[in-house]
Amino acid sequence: MGGLKGEKLLRAWELSRELPEQEAVLALLALAWPSRAMSDWLAMPLGERNTLLLELRAATLGRRMEAFAECPACGALLEFNLDVMELERQLRAQLAEVEVDSADGSARAANTGDLIAARGAESDEQARAILLARTVATSETEGSDASAAALERLERINAAAEIRVELACAECPARSVMDLDIAQFLLREVASAARRLIAEIHELASAYGWSERAIANMSAWRRAAYLEMLGV
Repeated sequence: MGGLKGEKLLRAWELSRELPEQEAVLALLALAWPSRAMSDWLAMPLGERNTLLLELRAATLGRRMEAFAECPACGALLEFNLDVMELERQLRAQLAEVEVDSADGSARAANTGDLIAARGAESDEQARAILLARTVATSETEGSDASAAALERLERINAAAEIRVELACAECPARSVMDLDIAQFLLREVASAARRLIAEIHELASAYGWSERAIANMSAWRRAAYLEMLGV
């Protein structure tokens, strides 16, 4: 899997603008792994989907990820670097632990199809009810005690799909844990990378008259070499 490069990157950007977030992130995965049917992507547990998004991010933009957050204690801006492949390793370890806990089949991990189904809910409570009905066996949802137990089990399973980053503030003693939404983060990064590529295409096409396709299909190193000669 070579990542989203050149024209694939531009197409990914277009899709991220045309589609709602959940559909857009599946479109990115489908571009990278075209042999898989969209129905497979919709049914894929969120944890597995997120590990593939991390893999796709590393292949497209490299292992090093720069991110920013606000300290919840003092409001200072926190800048931090992450190793995408290390995040993937940690996420896979979390998922392996919860698989044993959910082996009885009474509940399953939520998938993108579930998120899309719950998107139109009028409240958080209604959204949770939709997810519960779709992911927990019917017998588990009967009665208030059973419903509470089912919801707790569901939350535990789905928590394993979350990517957590521990942060230490340089301005105060506070330490906090941030949930990294890799789907949302990757869509933003793809948009930024595509805009940079568009700018490079504009410069090179204006100078040399080359087509968008020819420039987009160049390696990043070759484009950089031509831009350097143009003094850009």
